[in-house]
Amino acid sequence: MYDPRPPIFFTDMNCSDSITLGDIGLTVKWLYFYPGDAFIHFVVNHVPDMGQLVRITYSSYGGVLSGIVSFFVWGIVFGMAWGMVKCCTKD
Repeated sequence: MYDPRPPIFFTDMNCSDSITLGDIGLTVKWLYFYPGDAFIHFVVNHVPDMGQLVRITYSSYGGVLSGIVSFFVWGIVFGMAWGMVKCCTKD
């Protein structure tokens, strides 16, 4: 199966052969959905029976499931960062 998501970061996200303001939004979207898309990639490639059961495919990249997983992952990451800042800045 062909994996349509670019696995690495590149600056020209809209493939216009130049870096424009439109690339900023696409880069933010790419970064936000990365954890959820990684989860979908794992399910499709390593647990395909479960993926077929719940109908997770490569077309799920950037979708609702990816957004929900990414929301929780980024919430945990930023929560931990906030906790570390609060812990280290006690008076």
